Amino acid sequence: MISTHSIYRGKIMHERLIPKKHRFNYPSTFFHFQLDSLKSLSERHAYFGYNQRRLIEIRDTDYLRGKQISILRQLEEFIGLEEAEERTLLISSPRYFGTAFNPVNFYFRLNAKDEILKALVEVNNTFGDRHLYPIKNLCKEASGKYTGTSPKAFHVSPFNSMEGEYHFRFEINNERLFLGIDLFKKGECTMKTYLCGKAYALNSRNLIKYSFWHPLDTALNSFPRILFQAMILYFKKKLRVFQRPEPESKNTLINDRIVKDPNSKI
Repeated sequence: MISTHSIYRGKIMHERLIPKKHRFNYPSTFFHFQLDSLKSLSERHAYFGYNQRRLIEIRDTDYLRGKQISILRQLEEFIGLEEAEERTLLISSPRYFGTAFNPVNFYFRLNAKDEILKALVEVNNTFGDRHLYPIKNLCKEASGKYTGTSPKAFHVSPFNSMEGEYHFRFEINNERLFLGIDLFKKGECTMKTYLCGKAYALNSRNLIKYSFWHPLDTALNSFPRILFQAMILYFKKKLRVFQRPEPESKNTLINDRIVKDPNSKI
């Protein structure tokens, strides 16, 4: 059975294939949390806080609609209620000393056999917008990885147009995690990204170890890295810049409000 909570030590890889090749990777420390156990985790560990100030924090207002109700409750609007023997994992990098920026978060609804029943990918851009990609055609391959697709509907990088389709690849177990998102245009892969890591127990010793030994591996450093790579693409690679369009997708949240009737379903 997949652990209730884990720390991952690994890397983020980003490779642009066209119109010009550009590849980078950074070491990364990230976590998975079982959403119905966040409060008890906070009560057990002095360095982790759920909606309270600690060295490492998870706050309900940092996710989904940003409401002051539990992430699990907010998530019900998008992937429904947990059924008997189901549980929901959040893969994210929490706040570190009160600060973090997560370009992407992942939500997985698992059954008693640890099979992924539903997946939701939450993307944040540097303009303060948020978009939800529910993966509705999730398929388990013989290798054990899960795949799915979704049309691109959200402006993230100023060096990409709004065209294309995302191909998702997921693998999670007690030893490692792999989360891949590739962008395809007209059947051709134009960009590859993935997040992978080795799993470690989420305990006080490891919280201290990875927080103090690897502070820049957390989402604390995501925003500066994004700006640095953008400068390379603009000044050195001379890539075309696409202006941010006014969001039109019903799945886009702007400044904590969604572009549609808030009582409707995605």
